[in-house]
Amino acid sequence: MKISEIRSNMYKWLAVVAALAAALGYSNDKIQWLKLGGEVVERVSSGKGNWRDILPDLAELAGMGNATSSAQNSAVESRRAKLPKTYSGRITRVSDGDTIQVTDADGRKHKIRMAYIDAPELQQSYGTRSRDNLKTFAEGAKVKVRVFDIDRYQREVAQVSKGSVDLNLMQIRDGAAWHYESYAKKQQSKTAYTDYAAAQKTAQKQRLGLWRSKNPQAPWEYRRAQNGGANKQEGGKQWFGLW
Repeated sequence: MKISEIRSNMYKWLAVVAALAAALGYSNDKIQWLKLGGEVVERVSSGKGNWRDILPDLAELAGMGNATSSAQNSAVESRRAKLPKTYSGRITRVSDGDTIQVTDADGRKHKIRMAYIDAPELQQSYGTRSRDNLKTFAEGAKVKVRVFDIDRYQREVAQVSKGSVDLNLMQIRDGAAWHYESYAKKQQSKTAYTDYAAAQKTAQKQRLGLWRSKNPQAPWEYRRAQNGGANKQEGGKQWFGLW
């Protein structure tokens, strides 16, 4: 068998594994599995990167099945004790409209869930455009990261700035994300909350981005629907508990 055929078959199997992981994530109410699984499938099907780049993501998918273990919870609490913290780095990946990877000056990679916003899932009608809006403006850019919390998947929940631009706020202003009010009311400063809420109202009024649709489906409603309409409370001390 030719090397090219072996490589082609490997990519096909990687796609199957990633898709299976995503499907398992659905049935176990772990939507983050779907988010990363979908990203891996997209990268495989488009031929972007090589299998060595994708294997770490598959390992991450497998590890997510145990995301609520006591050991991991202890690790999360240990990291939370050091918060808030601020550091600088460079955006090395944009996964979707509110999830990125930042590599700091020491080469450490940080998976970040952007705070106070909720972008459409990639499978939603405006999902890829939301991601591309962030990607076009910020991928590869030097940024400042202020971490407020650690979620159950050990992602840093943070506000990210490129120069004077608050990227979280930018996504709302451009109609590429919702203001995640149910969480922001509890944790965001009054001044920032007012700014984010005003940005969303302006985007709605001007029908920017996702607001061009008369009745865009909020991502938390989409996730609930994909989980069979389970009435899960989105709240508590942990950020984005559905994921």
